[in-house]
Amino acid sequence: MKSQWEENAELFAELIANSGTPHHREILNPSVERLMGSVKGKHILDAGCGEGYLSRYYTSKGAIVTGVDFSEKMITIAREKAGDDSTSFQVGNLCNLKDLSDSSFDIILCNLVLLNVSCLKESITEFNRLLNTGGVLLLSMVHPAFNFYGPGSWKMGEKHPETRRREGLFFKIDNYTVEMKYERFWRTRDGERFPQPITFYHRTISTYITQLLEAGFKIEAMEEPIPDTKNEFFDRERRIPFFLVVKASKI
Repeated sequence: MKSQWEENAELFAELIANSGTPHHREILNPSVERLMGSVKGKHILDAGCGEGYLSRYYTSKGAIVTGVDFSEKMITIAREKAGDDSTSFQVGNLCNLKDLSDSSFDIILCNLVLLNVSCLKESITEFNRLLNTGGVLLLSMVHPAFNFYGPGSWKMGEKHPETRRREGLFFKIDNYTVEMKYERFWRTRDGERFPQPITFYHRTISTYITQLLEAGFKIEAMEEPIPDTKNEFFDRERRIPFFLVVKASKI
């Protein structure tokens, strides 16, 4: 998995383009920021930071941010993009963040990462260790029930003449309870295939919630955000939630 991200790092950074994809900007990021609340002066761990655009964003909001990713190339890109700002980036594996001290963060953001991580229980246990009592963990993921790379898919119609997206007639789901590992190739904005496939893990919502509770978290909120915009491009995402966001606190 590490080699996948090492080889895909540059194209991934181009896809994110310093501010996220349209789905991030119009759907996911507003939900994450709303649930996170004020971050000024708070210590934030961006767990699985990728090229670091959210780390840089929350640094600009007055937070003290540490971004961690297990891809050395991704961390190199993140440091280059951060330039002279105060964001700290380091290589680390979410399964064992041994270089980070107990109770050293007020907020942990794990944004679209756990669905690519094999060690779910270990990662959530590490997050609990690293948070102060009462600290907040924010998890976001592609919605497990409506993930068209996992248990479901859209039945498609014709392409919309303006958005050039195919019309979604209805969404069909099967084998939601079958947890499994799978691989998919991502593509650039120009349709170029990434050099390596990316490994994903389909898990049920109850699996995520159970792991949080067993690790000592209290569930504070859950959101299934829909786009803030009325842009017809997001017709499908207004009908079925594309993301799931969970806010939990350390008891």
